[in-house]
Amino acid sequence: MAVKELKLDLLGKIKNPQFQVRRKMLSKILEGELAASYKGRGIEFTGFRKYIYGDDASLIDWPASLRAKESLIREYEEFKNFQIFVLFDVSDSMLFSSTQKLKCEYAAEIVFSLIYSIVNTGNKVGLGMFTKELITKKAPDSGTKNYYRILQDLTNPENYGGGFDLKKALMQTRTLLGEKSLIIIVSDFLGLEEGWERYIRMLSKEFDILGIMIRDPRDKEMPTDTGQFMVEDPYSGEQMLIDSKDYAEIYKKRANEEEMKIIREFQTAKAGLVSVTTTEDFLKPFMKYIRIRAKIMMKMRDQ
Repeated sequence: MAVKELKLDLLGKIKNPQFQVRRKMLSKILEGELAASYKGRGIEFTGFRKYIYGDDASLIDWPASLRAKESLIREYEEFKNFQIFVLFDVSDSMLFSSTQKLKCEYAAEIVFSLIYSIVNTGNKVGLGMFTKELITKKAPDSGTKNYYRILQDLTNPENYGGGFDLKKALMQTRTLLGEKSLIIIVSDFLGLEEGWERYIRMLSKEFDILGIMIRDPRDKEMPTDTGQFMVEDPYSGEQMLIDSKDYAEIYKKRANEEEMKIIREFQTAKAGLVSVTTTEDFLKPFMKYIRIRAKIMMKMRDQ
């Protein structure tokens, strides 16, 4: 199914003073804690130079010095910029809501906030919106032109709605990116096909991956006082009449188990995952996760 109307005023948000405060906070996180966390693999080897009196002798590369028959020091350069690609799930399950915002509207605001903040850090950013495949794809780039093209994609209702195939979207994303890339997957992760975790593990060997799991309150639990009502699979259209009293506890348990399994699979792949609900401000759990990860990475590098 397609969404007929999106309640999104992304450009209007820019004029909001509160949004600008949040943007500055996000930019600081993205260039600070996030950069330290995800660029930590790296300082890059740039070449050798002759040892000069006063240099730290521990920097001498003895095998290279023996070959060259002179004392050589390895030089490194810390890379400042890296590219970020936001992979945004706009499939049918993201068109659901039990609150004032559809999951895709809530998620689009997150994506917009991230991209707007990344642009201000000088890093390259790209966007892929996907259902069964990438339906839009803007390779990571810098500059305002790229930003406005991404904004057009986010606010176009025709881009929303369809099936769901995370595996295919990940493989298509892989061809767009170079080294030093961070893939941020924004999705409810509902309807995952068998074997999806293998693709996360495979890509995490080449890129850094961070998932932002968007859940509506009804994705987590159903009300117990509504009696009988009809539920429908957003992808197959299959319907079922249920009594909420009979299924509420089972539903809540299964939903929690599913969420925990997704978190474990991301952890196994050494990827990050932030879980947020459409009724909360995403910035708090996002900041909390990034700061915890940055501390862990700093400890690992110090060991």
